[in-house]
Amino acid sequence: MDSLNNLLQKTLYFGAGLASYTIEKIERLDESLAAVQVEVQQTVEELIARGEQVMTQTQSSDAATTAWQVAPLHRRLVMLLNGNETLARHLVEQAQEQNPDRSPVWVYEKVIHDLERDRGL
Repeated sequence: MDSLNNLLQKTLYFGAGLASYTIEKIERLDESLAAVQVEVQQTVEELIARGEQVMTQTQSSDAATTAWQVAPLHRRLVMLLNGNETLARHLVEQAQEQNPDRSPVWVYEKVIHDLERDRGL
């Protein structure tokens, strides 16, 4: 009978120990999950900041690239128009309105091409 009581007591201790161990692990898991959640949020915010920085640099780079590509085309257009800057700007604006999806370089090249075609150059 003592062995049966001993077995029941050990079973009871085992159950209490298991419950205590499980609660402790769940609490640690909650802490770990909270830490992971904070880390994930920080990583997301960092990635958004990096993406914003990359896009800003790319847009600045594209604008700079476009500016140096357009400058000689603008000079050529003004030369074809005998120095008339106002007319050059007007023709470019008109071509941009008709072709809003095209790049500034394409617009300048089109205006120059149309002028040279019309003049038989």
